[in-house]
Amino acid sequence: MNLGEKIQLLRRESGMSQEKLAERLNVSRQAISKWEQGVVVPDTENIIQLSKFFELNAITVSIIK
Repeated sequence: MNLGEKIQLLRRESGMSQEKLAERLNVSRQAISKWEQGVVVPDTENIIQLSKFFELNAITVSIIK
């Protein structure tokens, strides 16, 4: 599972749309879409924001298996 797939899985498990997650993280919906598709990797600050939002360790969020 790559990082984009992990972000998508976490988002879907929490019942959120890309738009709602984008609002919570103060990024565009397009940014979320690009992360999930693997087009772009979130920067360090966004990895930290994702980890806080999903209540995970930043390393856990960013590990690519």
